Amino acid sequence: MAVTLRGSNSSLALSSSNCLLSNGSPFAGKKVSNLHCLLLSKCGSSRKGCLIRYDLLSSSNPGLGCRKCYLVFSKSRRRVHLLPFASSDDGVTFNGSLPASTGTDLEKTRVKLNRSLEDEEFCDGLVQALYDAARVYELAIKEHKSFSRTSWFSTAWLGVDQNAWVKALSCQAAVYSLLHAASEISSQSDGRDRSVNIFVQRSLLRLSSPLESLTREKLSAKHPEAYEWFWSEQVPVVVTSFVDKLEGNGRFTAAIALSGKNVGLSSASDISLLLLALTCIAAIAKLGPSKVSCSQFFSMITEITGSLMHMLVGLIPVSQAYNSIKNIGLHREFLVHLGPRASSCRAKEKWGSEEVVFWVNLAQRQLQQAIDKEKIWSRLTTSESIEVLEKDLAVFGFFIALGRSTRSFLLTNGFETLDDPIEDFIRYLIGGSILYYPQLSSISSYQLYVEVVCEELDWLPFYPGITSLTKQSHMHRNKQEGPPNSDAVPQVFDACSHWIQSFIKYSTWPESPSNVKAAEFLSTG
Repeated sequence: MAVTLRGSNSSLALSSSNCLLSNGSPFAGKKVSNLHCLLLSKCGSSRKGCLIRYDLLSSSNPGLGCRKCYLVFSKSRRRVHLLPFASSDDGVTFNGSLPASTGTDLEKTRVKLNRSLEDEEFCDGLVQALYDAARVYELAIKEHKSFSRTSWFSTAWLGVDQNAWVKALSCQAAVYSLLHAASEISSQSDGRDRSVNIFVQRSLLRLSSPLESLTREKLSAKHPEAYEWFWSEQVPVVVTSFVDKLEGNGRFTAAIALSGKNVGLSSASDISLLLLALTCIAAIAKLGPSKVSCSQFFSMITEITGSLMHMLVGLIPVSQAYNSIKNIGLHREFLVHLGPRASSCRAKEKWGSEEVVFWVNLAQRQLQQAIDKEKIWSRLTTSESIEVLEKDLAVFGFFIALGRSTRSFLLTNGFETLDDPIEDFIRYLIGGSILYYPQLSSISSYQLYVEVVCEELDWLPFYPGITSLTKQSHMHRNKQEGPPNSDAVPQVFDACSHWIQSFIKYSTWPESPSNVKAAEFLSTG
């Protein structure tokens, strides 16, 4: 009997004639013997790839083809499409059995798959490796000689799958194995006694601890006969396979081999090690809480991810850190954890003007992309080109968000009514776009515009305590009791002056001859 599982990121090749495990089960034995083939295949998935394909080849079913499946989540205006790696309709399930395939089909499938992986990305391949490792664990447990065969009939007879716990445990064990492998790399490198190595190792062990405890407890309760066999024979093999996979990726070379005497190499090792940990976290995050089924793990992952990112920007410029983190799929997490630095730049001279330039350009680019996606410019009839409109609206949109946040900040500090100069200034920030593009005065157009810019900048806290521009309709509930806080007004002028001057000085768009309106708006403000 032979089984082939083809995905966009790796292959699962099992042959009953290959080997036997110590437990006497040929099907479980083949899992261990071929695990390195499974996990060491070059991994990755193109960011542009939108279809995960599984072909199930057998003599009775020469081709079941492929299926597209989308899960749609709505957040206000947006749709995000997530693609599962397999479904029951694909003939691939954690709890089901797989049809047979010939040895010739197996080799052809693996060769074809390896070719398709050459230009794909590592992080997405790591996600597939987690699925494959979970499948290996599940099949090994079910094929263990002490596993009850009668439980296979529970679904058909009782309508309840008594073996569902195996699927959950297998996924948890796979995630634990990946984290443990990354932790081993951090402890085995020549710089293992350095602060970054210790920090990364402790962070990964903290994350893996609840998974290990949950897996041990569940296996001990559900299948005690396989407990020692699972932890002494199965887990080490999977961990080793993950170690080999991580060490085989060139971007983590510096984290593995370090002389310890060269300062440049030491810094490179620290950076590689932090990116290694973040890459593993990114892959696990893509599985999602429903797959991992460990609330304690996900309650810790946000804090640990933020700590790793903060340590990374302490070693390299924030722009470089952003590009590296974005490439592994943690773009949103970067904004959430490090966005507050944007407002702190004016108080942190050591960060220099380069970081201010980065935040100004990033905010403007984010807004421009969102405005283009929602086609706000289509509501305007002007002589300007679409590019000019998008860039103009991005600048105006930033200061709409700043003005709304300023009003909320003053309200929470007890200012229910404002003096005319302050009120006029805030109105200018919020309504400046209408002065230059009157067609935005349409209620529906302006509401959409404000929604877009505020949602896009909800990671940027302009003031302490004002963390989300999308929740300002509830800010009146949090207003300060008693007299207004007089210290709030200088903070407002400081923040607004900082951002206006930063856009004038560092944004390249107001300098363009095409951008007369945005330049005039900034100079007047």
